[in-house]
Amino acid sequence: MDKNGGIAMKFIQKISVIGLSVCMLSIVFSSASMATKIATEEHLNSVNNKNNKEVNYYKNDSAKILAQETKTVLIKTEKEDKSLLEQKTKEFEEKMKTEQIAFIEEGLKKATTLQEVEKVKSEAANLLKKEKELFKAESEKYVKTKIDTEKVDLAMISSSYKTVRDDFFTFNKHGFYYYDVNKNEFVPNNKVNITEEVKEFEKKHKEDTKVKDNPINTLILSILLGLLCIIPLFISYRQEKIA
Repeated sequence: MDKNGGIAMKFIQKISVIGLSVCMLSIVFSSASMATKIATEEHLNSVNNKNNKEVNYYKNDSAKILAQETKTVLIKTEKEDKSLLEQKTKEFEEKMKTEQIAFIEEGLKKATTLQEVEKVKSEAANLLKKEKELFKAESEKYVKTKIDTEKVDLAMISSSYKTVRDDFFTFNKHGFYYYDVNKNEFVPNNKVNITEEVKEFEKKHKEDTKVKDNPINTLILSILLGLLCIIPLFISYRQEKIA
């Protein structure tokens, strides 16, 4: 093979490698794009289902995803730890049971009439009531607040949707939705709205919340108002003509 033939062969090999690389990249990007599309459609179905259950007068399948990001976020949840309260309550009940028995037994030893027996029972009940009130006043200090943390792969969604009233009037609405992609369930907004990622997402898509009025509503309302003005005039004209 001559020198020119060798150069041509090397050039062809380089072109082949470049072509193969381009094909591989195209496949990767196509797969990623398809996966994103599938995920978006899945979240859209979830938003529609959620709105159908929770939004009054929701127009079926009217949701549109305006923006979506998925990030791993750390969710902090405040919970009341009542384990100490439960322990103290159990101890209090056992103590009261023992003291009540001792108090009644001691009182009955001294009681000689039915009236005195009833007095012992009444005093025991009053003592128990007083002790319960004191324990209830102190019980708040036995309840501790603890913070649970959880890492969640969170799909943050900005979506528009519509509601319909009286079969004519359509209203544009907007909502932010937060979806746990691993558990396949929505996370309540008040559980995540203090996280930095969610704050940043809502700030970035603040313009999405500025929904525009539907011009068809104005048109329908104008027609109805026009009819309200015209019909009485028409009736009055007919009555005058008949008279």
